[in-house]
Amino acid sequence: MLAEFIKREGLPDKVLPAINIALTHKSYSNEFRAGLDPGLDRHNQRLEFLGDSVLGLVIAHHFYASKRKTAEGGLTRLKAMTVCESALKQIADTLELGKMLRMGKGEIATGGLARTSNLADAMEAVIGAIHLTAGFETAQKFVLRHFREILDNPETVEGSKDFKSALQEMLAKKNHQRPEYQVVAAEGPDHDKEFTIALYVSGEKKSEGVARTRKQAEQNAAQAYMEKLGAKPAKGRSPAKG
Repeated sequence: MLAEFIKREGLPDKVLPAINIALTHKSYSNEFRAGLDPGLDRHNQRLEFLGDSVLGLVIAHHFYASKRKTAEGGLTRLKAMTVCESALKQIADTLELGKMLRMGKGEIATGGLARTSNLADAMEAVIGAIHLTAGFETAQKFVLRHFREILDNPETVEGSKDFKSALQEMLAKKNHQRPEYQVVAAEGPDHDKEFTIALYVSGEKKSEGVARTRKQAEQNAAQAYMEKLGAKPAKGRSPAKG
């Protein structure tokens, strides 16, 4: 199925090993070490890191070139809506990446193949793999082709509100320091970890957020503090991935 995906996308055969790693969850590498090539990464986290930056650059350049009258704040919001987890999962579902993911039994048993964070991470890792093995231009074409509908209508992406950006803007207007997020706890196995994040403003703890990903826990902490302040984020925002 992976070979068919590469052929359908018009990618060179040399990308196959890297994309195979891009679709390998950490839980799989922990359970099946013997079947992995020692010369390659064991799982997709490093490729996800690379793909996140490549995706961000492609999307930022697109909006910079196409939205010439939009100020920095507007460009930032457009980019955030386009690269949020919900958008990445939407593209991953279209490409049926879930059917190609390699995961450990524990992660699969808890619904990992359909989990938004796993699919979003895999989507970024695939972009990173394409960039690494076929070059930036090929990765750029891949992103623009599959994100076209979202790029044209980023406000239509379904997802939670971007409380972090809204809170930061609100505090900036009041001349307050930027909020800081610190990990208080990270408990549980890799396939079922729970993060607790504390939000600080000017060194004072304001709220906490708990979720299965660090990014969502930060969003929850920002939401909790905004609710204390009686504020809500602007309609249509979605949280950035990364």
